[in-house]
Parts: sequence; C-alpha cells; structure tokens
Amino acid sequence: MKRKAVVHSEKSEEIAEYLPPRYKVTEVRDGKTYIEGEDFLGWTLDGYIIPRLASGWYACVEITDEEVSA
Repeated sequence: MKRKAVVHSEKSEEIAEYLPPRYKVTEVRDGKTYIEGEDFLGWTLDGYIIPRLASGWYACVEITDEEVSA
C-alpha cells in the first residue's frame, strides 16, 4: 500500500537523504515537499520516516488520498 506524507519544507534534496529506498520525493509545491512510498519491514512511515525527519527538524504529517485530492 502506498503511503503519502507532506514535509513542511522546500528542501527536497535534504529531505530525500532521510528517506529509505522505497520512499521518494514526488513534488515540491507551496513551500512543502510531498513524499510517497511503501512500508517494508521496519522502514515504515510512522515508525521510522516521520521520527527520522523530526530528528532533522522537519515536520512531517501523513496525508490520505482524500486530502491529496482536496
């Protein structure tokens, strides 16, 4: 299952360095970077990626398909 999140920063190259192989930056818009990917083993959005980004002072929130299309 694909998961999506928004990072409240335009520094997409730096954010990409925090992501595991199955996640990638998909878009940078309105001062935010959007990421997308699939969880694999311990590389989960809520258990690994969001806390890892927070360690670099990047606020990240998961978004649903309904929020993306709004």
